[in-house]
Amino acid sequence: MKRPIVIVDPRSSGTELAPAFKARGIPAIAITFPSTKSDHRGFGTEVQNSDFAEVIPNQPDLAEVLRKYNPLAIIPGADAGVPLADSLSAALTPDLANDPKRTLHRTHKAHMQEALAEAGVPYLKTLNTDSESAVTAWLHENDLVDTPLIVKPPISAGSDKVFHIPAGADWKKAFHHILSEPSFLTGKISETVVVQEQALGTEFAVGTVSANGQHYPVHLIRYTKASTEDRKTVYDHVEFLDFNQEAYGELFEYTKQVLDALGIRWGAAHTEVMLTAKGPRLIETGARMLGGPTVGFAREATGSSQADKLVEIYADGDVANKDFVFKKTVMPFFLRSPAAGTIANSEALEDVHMLPTLLKPFIWFKNGDIVPHTVDYLTSIGIIALSGDRDKVFSDYERIRVIEAKLVVQNHK
Repeated sequence: MKRPIVIVDPRSSGTELAPAFKARGIPAIAITFPSTKSDHRGFGTEVQNSDFAEVIPNQPDLAEVLRKYNPLAIIPGADAGVPLADSLSAALTPDLANDPKRTLHRTHKAHMQEALAEAGVPYLKTLNTDSESAVTAWLHENDLVDTPLIVKPPISAGSDKVFHIPAGADWKKAFHHILSEPSFLTGKISETVVVQEQALGTEFAVGTVSANGQHYPVHLIRYTKASTEDRKTVYDHVEFLDFNQEAYGELFEYTKQVLDALGIRWGAAHTEVMLTAKGPRLIETGARMLGGPTVGFAREATGSSQADKLVEIYADGDVANKDFVFKKTVMPFFLRSPAAGTIANSEALEDVHMLPTLLKPFIWFKNGDIVPHTVDYLTSIGIIALSGDRDKVFSDYERIRVIEAKLVVQNHK
């Protein structure tokens, strides 16, 4: 077999990697994890076995199992694959590995901020603890008692259990909720909680690829979110933007500093940054491609994607075109369920196919399916992606919300 690429947990956007490498004649090996019990519906929730030369389950001697294949590189697919991909890269492809001393800093949301502080990069004051009294003392010591806060698990994805606490409001309910309720994705309960000063501003996701410590922008996305109760985590829409240097140069320079501080030298990353009145501040970085159908959206907006750039890096040693290219507006809009219940009339959404700027719909339910109340990315019930002229896209967005309002969710409580 030609030297393969190894993809650890090839789900979510990671389902796009094997086909991209196959187009260059490079086979792929999948490393899979046991299925977790989750009601999560979405893009790429299943491993596409037919895309792979071999599918190998995770096992204690995995590095030795893979050594005989002489892998070209090892890449995480979904979020759960990041730590294992890190350790396998250090063992099998050390010249293409990220800093092994910073592995925890790339996955743990409190240690990310510690890494920035150590590197002299602007950061958010952050505490990681299981002690309510420790939080109280920390808030007083850091003059944060009357400051908006974020309370969240140290390791999570999709805004799962991220709570926005208004200035002076009670943070303890969210704190104990995280310590007692299992993760929506993994089913595990967090042993600690991250408490953090809240960054206020406009949130962006900077998609990059890195080769030998050089970082290249691949896509720039602006988030627009809505609130539900004490969470500002309901995705309304996201917009792929042109990387205008005057408007967003500071954002990318900050992102490069973050990637350096986290020891990211190779591969894809998505860095969520809040552009505040005091400048950019890190929300979190994922040392992998941005999840969901992002690869297809990025290709429409820019003609390329993180998956395509990863192929260039590992097949050719660097990206082919270092200049950022922008072709057209792409906006994915997120469908929301107003309550948990059973879908009664999924046919109400058929009218989205008549939208002039429709790129592609992703609808993850049918009549009779039980859907959750939408409170974050993970509980969105679909995505309608639009592309083309920006004004026409926003006109069609208004029509999406009218169509969505016709959806009936029967609450059985």
